[in-house]
Amino acid sequence: MTKQGNEPIETKLITVFDDLSSELMLCIFEYLSAVDRYKSFFGCNTRLSQLVKRWTLYSRKQLDADIERFSTLHSWYKHLEFIDGGTKFIIFPQKGEQPRNSIHLSITDTAGLHWFFLQIYDQSIIADERVRKILVRHSFRLNPFFYHKEMHSSSSLKIDGKQSSRTFYGGHIISMDRYRESFEPWIRSNYPEYADRILNNSSWSPCNIDEACAPIFELEWLKAVRVIRDAAHQIWDELKQLEDINPFEI
Repeated sequence: MTKQGNEPIETKLITVFDDLSSELMLCIFEYLSAVDRYKSFFGCNTRLSQLVKRWTLYSRKQLDADIERFSTLHSWYKHLEFIDGGTKFIIFPQKGEQPRNSIHLSITDTAGLHWFFLQIYDQSIIADERVRKILVRHSFRLNPFFYHKEMHSSSSLKIDGKQSSRTFYGGHIISMDRYRESFEPWIRSNYPEYADRILNNSSWSPCNIDEACAPIFELEWLKAVRVIRDAAHQIWDELKQLEDINPFEI
């Protein structure tokens, strides 16, 4: 057997691909997912790694799906805070969906590009200091109104003269005494037009309170999605600048 015949198959394939023009490589990329591009070509050599870094994008549609999934992955209406504007999180790309916990994974996709959320105090699990600094630089805050589980529709529902078509679970829990010390100053500062209606609810049923909180859920959801989208965009672009970092192996 010749020396050439003893060469590893991987080396032969890299040589063949490296002989192709960048234009042809980009055509090949079109048939591969973001994860498969990195798995197949990142780290092979400088040229192929740079091509993968430069021309691989994430799906905003999938990011939005991950945001929505994470919004009900836990009972955030009970676990997040209003103090200092909310609980601080970081976000980063990974292969496969984020599991709910180690026992109940609740995942359907283990291979695609998804986004993981971590509370800021768990940042130490990000081993590379350069990556960790990027994620922390683009951290954001979420409060209990991030929970986004719709209860029912009611086209006739009106809150302070404004029509709302959706009601979300958790408002009656958020407005309970456990949150009152931090919730009252937060809502009076951010939504004074709704504050009295929600706070003065001692004789209301949970459904009434949830209805009164519906506009807050809607507005806070829009804010959260916007800030998370912005964070993901900045993080993806800055991770590209770290030539040796595979974003799916953070």
